[in-house]
Order: sequence, then structure tokens, then C-alpha cells
Amino acid sequence: MKYIEGIDRAQLVLFPERLDELISDDNPVRIIDVFVDQLDLVGMGFKNAILKGWSAGAPCFSPECLIKLYIYGYFKKTRSSRKLMELSRTNIEAMWLLERLMPDFRTISDFRKDNARALKKVFKAFVRMCIELEIYSAEIGVQDGSKFRASNSKDNNVTENKLQKKIEFAEKKLDEYLEELDKFDKEESDSQKYTKEEIEAKIEQLKERKEYYDDLQDKMKEEGITQISFTDPESRLMKMPNGGFNVAYNIQTVVDPVSHMVGYVEVTNQCNDLGQLSPTMIEVKEDLGIEVVEAVADKGYEDRADLLECLKNGIIPHVPSKSGEESYEFELDYEEATITEELLNSTKPEDIQTCLEAGVVPNVYEDKGIEVSVHEVEQHSTDEAEPQSSFTLNEEATAVICPNGSTLNKVARLHNKLRTRYASRSACGKCEEKCTTSSFKQVDLKDGQTVSRITKYRPVKKVKIKLTMDMGKICNRKCVVEHPFGTVKYWCDGSYTLLRGIEKVSADVSLMFLAYNLKRAIKIMGVQEMIEKMRVLSEDIFALLLYFIQFIQKRLIFTLTQS
Repeated sequence: MKYIEGIDRAQLVLFPERLDELISDDNPVRIIDVFVDQLDLVGMGFKNAILKGWSAGAPCFSPECLIKLYIYGYFKKTRSSRKLMELSRTNIEAMWLLERLMPDFRTISDFRKDNARALKKVFKAFVRMCIELEIYSAEIGVQDGSKFRASNSKDNNVTENKLQKKIEFAEKKLDEYLEELDKFDKEESDSQKYTKEEIEAKIEQLKERKEYYDDLQDKMKEEGITQISFTDPESRLMKMPNGGFNVAYNIQTVVDPVSHMVGYVEVTNQCNDLGQLSPTMIEVKEDLGIEVVEAVADKGYEDRADLLECLKNGIIPHVPSKSGEESYEFELDYEEATITEELLNSTKPEDIQTCLEAGVVPNVYEDKGIEVSVHEVEQHSTDEAEPQSSFTLNEEATAVICPNGSTLNKVARLHNKLRTRYASRSACGKCEEKCTTSSFKQVDLKDGQTVSRITKYRPVKKVKIKLTMDMGKICNRKCVVEHPFGTVKYWCDGSYTLLRGIEKVSADVSLMFLAYNLKRAIKIMGVQEMIEKMRVLSEDIFALLLYFIQFIQKRLIFTLTQS
């Protein structure tokens, strides 16, 4: 028996293997290659997507090359520009993908920083492609937020309380050193801990430090902020899931419950999720071209004004109540409108809002747990222009005369409030013009007050909206939305961000979730089938573009002929 022997390293090969033969047909890098080649890099705003004639110096790398390298790197859990440079020189798949190009780490790093906004559009383009390939359903969105550590330590962050403690500590030490300086003048120098020059130097340092802290405090008051981060100014100190605190970003994602793919990702520096449901879901609708979407979230998103805003914009929220109720009730001012069949069938936010304000359920909300009704409520209003619409104290200060001439006698003295109360059950029982919703009127006059304006009540129409949540979707929420975060944070080592600033961090996070989506899509459809459908899709788009160009040419020729 013999061991399997390798080829001699010095052996010359007359016909070497082609690089393409080393990459199997079902290798994921082939999907990355086809996907990036179909992108409209000029429309996305990538730098150097169009070369501007001849220029001095070495030519630059194409955006396609660097995008492919980044997607492949994140797919292989490699995010550092230096490690990506190493991949391009040692990894056969990367060599095939880049056609043996080897950019240096500075070129790779600068590309991600300079094209942060465009890289986020690459993530959106992949999601839209998955919708067209019928992988992403886009009917229901499950939203959640998670904290990703920023490139900023806790020591380089100050809050109002922390800054105040630093100022107090500096003042305390300053007083101690000043006392030490006084003792130095009275006692012998050998008995002192520091020399006079050392004490004076420490006092000068403390004064400079305190002045710096005071300037920071003034800056926070002027800008209306509660904390400052020095390394990454846009990051914030947040409470982490483990109970501690860290400087981080709050990443919002919307996940499809069918494919478990992330359809939307947004980087925020808001410390909690309150009020973020409607802005995020409105962006999802615009980005993915969805008319009506159901949004599922946890209790951290419970904000009645935000939930009502969702209903007005074609978003059906399913958010559990902190009080344990299974439904929400909202109230709108009634606005009379002619509701046509076109309005009822419309999915435009303004038309949906018109129907709701008129007390009608639009057709897109049918069988979605939404009930709408119109009812009258008593709304008070004070008419100060009418002198008779007031309660007036008589000259003897023993009773109050109401606008209808009835007498309200003194019934109590409110000593703790320095007021006197007047009332008459019999007079109010016979009165036809009710000025209160209670069975009788009570008038409280302060000491020295002789007149109290009457509060009139008038019936006003209100629209009552009752939203009943789908508890099944709420119970399934955690199984859907926690998996992408867990995968990206721990399996892909993405619990922290490499870049600084919301825009640049968005590029980093978008590439993380793009790699996650790519893996999910391959699991669902497979490499070869996905490549075939992507090519068919690109051919359809090209054919449509060619038809449009030919149509414009024919119209132009016709116009020139007529003229």
C-alpha cells in the first residue's frame, strides 16, 4: 500500500487547469457574479461608475469588482478590508470572482466609505429581485429592533449625569489642592505630600478640565441633547439586552414571515423602539412597491398615535398591548365626504384616510379586524363674547346667579383650596339648557372672584375605530424576527459595527443582511435555478428597455416628418 502522493511543486504543467473549472456550477459565487452584473451602478450613484475620459495616473478598479468582493467577503464572515485584500490573493473563489484582480486594503476600505449610500441600494435591489423571483412574499412585515455596538467605547461617551459628576469631582479635588497649597505656605515643605510647583500644576490641569466640562455642558444645553459620543458622534449610550449599557446603534429590520428574509434595514440612534413602526413601514411600502402591508411588532412599539398613523397610511398594525387588551380604540374628527366606489377600492394613503374620517371601512381593510363607527359626543366650548354666559356672585356674596336667572346657594367651603362652592339641585333639575353633563352644576369661586365663565357643551360627531389584533401573528413574531439578528450577530460575528456615523454604519449593516438574504435565497431556491431565473429576468428587462428606446425613436422620426 502507498499513500496518495501530490504533485511536485516544481513540476511544470503544459496545459494548466482553467480557473473556471475549479468553481462548481452550484457555487454561490456564481450568483454574486450574475447579480452584480445586472445592477444599475450609475443609477445607484456609485463613484467611478462612468469613466470621464483620459486622466493621468494608474486606472481605478471598477465598482463591480469591489462590490463582488464585499458581498463575497461578508458571505464568508470577512468584513475587514485587510482580510478582504488577503482573500483576493489567496482564495480561489475570490480570484475567479475578481478575475484575478488584487486591490489593496486602502482601495477596498475607501470604496465602502465613499459609496455608503449606494451600497444600501444594493441591498434593496436584491430584495426587489427576490420579490420578482417570488421568494419574498411582502404581504406581512415583522419588525423589531436590536442594539449593535458602535465603534465608540463607554469611556468616550458622557451623559448629563456623568458630566455633572465629573464637574463635581473636579471642583472637590480643586478645593483639596487649594487647601494643600495654603498648608504649604503655613508649614514646612518637608511635611507636605507634594511640592508647591506640583500642586500649582495640578490646580492648573483641574481648571482646564473643569472649563472643558463646562463647555460640553453648555453645548448639550444649546443643542438639546442628553449625551455626547466623542469617537462616533452619532452613536448613543443604550441599554443592552443583557441588562448593561453600551454605546450602540438601534438597528430596525422588517422580516418576511414566509421566507424569513430581511426586507428592510434601517440604522437609528434612538434608544428605544417607541414611535418607529409607522415611519419604517411607510419606507418599506415605498421601497418594495407594496400597497397595503400588515405590520407585526412587540410591546415596545405601543404608541397609540403611531398606530393610528399606520392605519391612515395603509398599514395594519398588530402590536400587543401592555395592559393585556386584545384591541385598540382610536378616535378621529368626523369629516363628511362623498365615498365613491373608486375611493373604497383605492389603496392610496390619502384615500384611506378620507374613508376612515367619513366613518367608512375601505375595502383593503375588510376582514382585517378593523371596525369603524360614527357617534356623537358632548364637547365643551367657552364663549367669552356673551356676557350672560357666566355665573355671577350676588352683592351679599351668599349665592351665585346662573345665566338663566336661577340661584345657586352656598353649599361648602373648600379651605384647602381657598374656594367656595355653590350649587342647586332643584334649579338644575328644572333647567332645559344644560351647561354640564352631570345631573347638576357646581360652581367653585376663588376668594375674591365674582364671575365664573360658563362652559357650554355641544354635540360633535366623532369617528371611533376599533382595531383587533391577530394574536396568532403576534405569537409567531419571535420565531420570525429573532433568527436574522441571532444569525448576523453571532454566526456572522456582526454584533458590532466597523464604521462610524449612521450613513457609513448603514453600509456595513446592509452588507451583513444582504449576505444573510443571499444564504436564505440559496436555501430556498438553489444556486442553478436562481441563476437561470435571474438571467431570464434580466433578458425581460433588456427587452422592455429596447422596446422603449425603439418607441422613442419612432415618435422622434414621426415628429420630424410632420414638421
